[in-house]
Amino acid sequence: MKYKKMRLIDFFNYEDKDSILKQLESIQNEWAAIPQLISIIKENKFHSTLGNGTMWILADEENLTNGKPTIAAFANFTDQDEIDSPLRPWIGFVFTSPAYRGRHLMGQIIEHCMSIASSAYPDSEYVYISTAETGLYEKYGFTYFQHMTSKWNGETRVYRRKIIS
Repeated sequence: MKYKKMRLIDFFNYEDKDSILKQLESIQNEWAAIPQLISIIKENKFHSTLGNGTMWILADEENLTNGKPTIAAFANFTDQDEIDSPLRPWIGFVFTSPAYRGRHLMGQIIEHCMSIASSAYPDSEYVYISTAETGLYEKYGFTYFQHMTSKWNGETRVYRRKIIS
């Protein structure tokens, strides 16, 4: 199935955040980190936990959920992720809904983040991702950087991609 009408949404500037949160709640069993993300959003701790930035949502406008575009994929682009480090920015809480996997939709969010990285983070040389995955982010131009300690999950692999102005 091809998805023709995808829309990139900035969660914090979206007019109907409740519909997004309801959809996140409906898929929270798909990944252990989703309940944590929901919690920091509902408790208004997103920015105090992750710093500046937002959650980008790729929404399918052809496939509606309760009359609203369906979440196909999402990721945060923020100062921090799960690593206590001066490195920034981070792409985190990366998730593609099961029905949309295998279509490289996350690449649209990653490329959007990369396109704004130089203006949003003019003093940074790289964008970072923390993950247990291997072989996934290399498809999007990231290279393994080093193992680091996550504040939530212990050891994690950190990848980075050079910011191009």
